[in-house]
Amino acid sequence: MSLEKIISNLDLTKIKAPSGLTYSQELVRAAYLLRECIQSRINRGSMGNCISAADIADIKIEGLTLRVTLNIQNSLRPSKFYSWNKKYANVFWLLNDGYTVKKDVWFKNIPNFGYRVGEQFVEKGIKDFDSKNSLGIKINVTRPSSVII
Repeated sequence: MSLEKIISNLDLTKIKAPSGLTYSQELVRAAYLLRECIQSRINRGSMGNCISAADIADIKIEGLTLRVTLNIQNSLRPSKFYSWNKKYANVFWLLNDGYTVKKDVWFKNIPNFGYRVGEQFVEKGIKDFDSKNSLGIKINVTRPSSVII
């Protein structure tokens, strides 16, 4: 039997970590630590207090990878250009990643209107988490396929 198969059959609700908690309890604790690290970065930027523990909707464990899907409440808003393009923007990811207007329009070079430097609060929060993560858990971020819908 392969090591991978043995590990996949382990019951993480019963096996204890060196801390005395079960590994499943440690993973839940890690998910909250990740949320706190990202929250701390968000609070330093323009999205202060927009995410709460309830926003972490899906937590999946794949080996030592913790896959967390952040469902940010109220992050879909009509685009600044909604009257022309009838599209919505995911404000959370636009602020995290930054954006640049691609068309040659008069406001293209105006900060926070034609372009915005990304705050990278998710990536910086994950780095903070990694510095505190004693279990060797990896974080896999699944981004929306598009920030403009």
